[in-house]
Amino acid sequence: MTEAPRRAALSGPILGQEPEFLSALPMDNVVGALVALTGEVYILRERLATLEAELEARRVLPVGAVENHRAGPEAEQARQRELGAMTHRVLAELARDRTPTSSVHPDVDKYLRPYADLAAGPAGAKRG
Repeated sequence: MTEAPRRAALSGPILGQEPEFLSALPMDNVVGALVALTGEVYILRERLATLEAELEARRVLPVGAVENHRAGPEAEQARQRELGAMTHRVLAELARDRTPTSSVHPDVDKYLRPYADLAAGPAGAKRG
């Protein structure tokens, strides 16, 4: 039985316009992914609340310690910087243009092995 050829989304270096990975993706799929991600975030929040409750019940953490925690000025500034950076990373993807932000040297293919060679096994090995 022969294997169907594999198709890569990218077959070479990006030298011009970046590829549009989501151009053919229905908006319902994007919304579905966001809903799934939201569910994952909720699970993390629920688990964190459970851990806090367990720590409080075992008197490892005083009741209300997390809610009443006040970071010092330096820690608060660091948190604000981290929040700003994370928000920028996430939301910048919605507004970024599709022009390349990096380039690959045109001779990169001299250092890459084609997929057919990779499927054949290690370099120099013979298939019987």
